[in-house]
Amino acid sequence: MILHDCRVGREVIAVCAAVLHRPDFAFVGLYCCLEKYRGRGVGKKVWDACMEHIGTRNAGLDAVPGTLELYRDKGGFPIVETRWNCVMNETENPINHEALSDKVPIGVTIEPFQDAFLASMSEYDLALMGYDRKLALRLNCKEADSKTLVAFKDGKCVGFGTIKTSCHKCRQVGPLFADDAAVAEVILKRLIVSLPNVKGFAMMTINSNCPANDFMKKIGCPVTEEYPRLYRKEKIEVDTNKVFAQWDLNFSPH
Repeated sequence: MILHDCRVGREVIAVCAAVLHRPDFAFVGLYCCLEKYRGRGVGKKVWDACMEHIGTRNAGLDAVPGTLELYRDKGGFPIVETRWNCVMNETENPINHEALSDKVPIGVTIEPFQDAFLASMSEYDLALMGYDRKLALRLNCKEADSKTLVAFKDGKCVGFGTIKTSCHKCRQVGPLFADDAAVAEVILKRLIVSLPNVKGFAMMTINSNCPANDFMKKIGCPVTEEYPRLYRKEKIEVDTNKVFAQWDLNFSPH
């Protein structure tokens, strides 16, 4: 949902997104309003439109610093995830990808994305997330200025990751899923190497996934913010030990 001010050339003044992931779950993000329009009910209009779009579904969101109480107490998202937070790791400075291991575990191969891999990747993602994201995976892997690597063992997908050039013109990794931290580390290193001419780096981890956060320390990418997760009705269960980089802050739960 987007609101414009037609008096100033259709300037965007407020935005909110609500993505319907499945019949019983949605994810909310990108909620913002220009400061000069705050307190006028503008932000509430886009919020209410998104809540109407969601209907009676359960929904989740990541609360940026200072907004947890607003969403929990007034926004209709009373359930707070207490086991972990989302962590934004970001820098404009060079990173030390050489500190990451390139040793692939025995029996594992890591290959650039091909259309033929999509079925195996979708099967892996479905087992992890609990619902079908094949279309989103295909669009992610075919996005311009992006690279995706896929790990296989005994003919089955055991992880995959994507790096792309963000709107801030820096490297951004996500998603990065793997059964094994050693596999995730090699994928991460090779993804970074695949975009040699892009400066800066960003990746969103989960604070309970210690190996993922250790990767950030190795390459010298600092934590910039943490975001608690909130839900409308109930928490969703995902094995966060396999989530080394979240797909997106605003549009996807993992």
